[in-house]
Amino acid sequence: MAAVTALAAGVCVCTVFSCKRQARSGAKPPPTGPNVLLISIDTLRPDHLGCYGYHRKTSPCLDKLASGGVLFENHISSTSWTLPAHAALFTSLADSVHGCVETNKKLHDAMLTLAEVFANAGYKTVGFFSGPYLHPAFGLGQGFGHYENCTSYAKAIDSAPAGKWAMDIGVMRKSHRDITNPIVYSAFKKWLDRNRQTKFFLFIHMWDVHFDFIPPAPFDRMFDPGYRGPVTGVDFFFDPRLNAQMPRRDLEHLIALYDGEIAWTDLHVGKIVDDLEKCGLLDQTVVIITSDHGTEFFEHGGKGHRRTLFDEVIRIPLIIRYPSVLPRGVRIHAQTHLIDIAPTLVELAGLQPMPDIMGSSLVPRMLKQPSPPGTIAVSELFSVGHRIRAVRTLEWKFTDHMNLKLRYYVNLEEDPGERHLHRDLTKDPGRRFLDRYLFTSGDLAAWRARMAAHADRSTVPDDVLKQLESLGYIKKK
Repeated sequence: MAAVTALAAGVCVCTVFSCKRQARSGAKPPPTGPNVLLISIDTLRPDHLGCYGYHRKTSPCLDKLASGGVLFENHISSTSWTLPAHAALFTSLADSVHGCVETNKKLHDAMLTLAEVFANAGYKTVGFFSGPYLHPAFGLGQGFGHYENCTSYAKAIDSAPAGKWAMDIGVMRKSHRDITNPIVYSAFKKWLDRNRQTKFFLFIHMWDVHFDFIPPAPFDRMFDPGYRGPVTGVDFFFDPRLNAQMPRRDLEHLIALYDGEIAWTDLHVGKIVDDLEKCGLLDQTVVIITSDHGTEFFEHGGKGHRRTLFDEVIRIPLIIRYPSVLPRGVRIHAQTHLIDIAPTLVELAGLQPMPDIMGSSLVPRMLKQPSPPGTIAVSELFSVGHRIRAVRTLEWKFTDHMNLKLRYYVNLEEDPGERHLHRDLTKDPGRRFLDRYLFTSGDLAAWRARMAAHADRSTVPDDVLKQLESLGYIKKK
């Protein structure tokens, strides 16, 4: 608890990066649009939030934001892990198009990011990140004038190339056990106190919901105070005792710890929102709450993420609040996609649309204006030995495990838990879904061909790869 106390007092190790590139056009007049606050809560499942119907009171702040804004019930990520999801969030491109899909790659400098769009429009662009895969070594700092590393182990990763630590087990364990919410909040508060008079695009990445599930007191016992068993939430990914056959009572406590992390994080989101309100900035700010991916608790036999594209890892929350323009307390059932966020923010800020993007603004849908029919959401996983692509509508999902030559579809209306995987693609509806999948894959290939830039490469050392293979984290070649 001493470490937690130190963090709460604002004692932190962090590095500030200046990643802002030269504006792509001449000087612009000061922006007249709203401020923007984009919060990405890592590993957050929507079905564990009160505003999405969860039975526990994990999220009073998020629930209040949802009641004052627009909530999207079926929002789908581009993948099931952090790095490519945030690259998709910033570029509005599918993972296989932006190319930043693995730890030996980085977003190409030629890719236009959301932060660059706001910087070029005269906004002060600021980012606070608290997980290793948001590091500027992967290109995600592009466009930020101030991009701050809020991990407690910042010095360990800022002083070496990403290839030295991106998949290092020691760095993984440090990140899994890190407690970052107080560091992030302290950095935000310090920045806001000095910059409240400026127009800002502010990105905040909150890590603590990510495993390990070790919320500080009282959140560690908030949802399961009577538990006396062995599960502590430590080493969630690596501990073999945490498996699909673990005692049900222990699994219940593990999930209670996850819920405690959500409540702990919600508290800090509340502090951020309260500070904006005290400054008179909240209603002048577009507030967006989302995530990069969810996590599995053995729904399909596994744990964590970055292994499958089932809904427990790709369905994510999306809440947008901007009371001067958007309605309050609205819920949108239509399927939306992570890549829709960037064009939505650009339109709400009154900026020129981003060129060469795959997402669509959600503003017309929120204002109940004519909108295109529900579109297919593409999710992809090209990492740690997996090559998986899924295309999804509200009614069905088609999944292709390319490296296993395995394809199947599920009927989401009848089987939302994705228990029955249908492999007969010789007759309808399987044949029809296969045709839609192949058409979508062809469209992705065309997008890749038209984009001039692809992800740059870096190198993960052989000794790190061997260590990961020995632990079963990646598959042997």
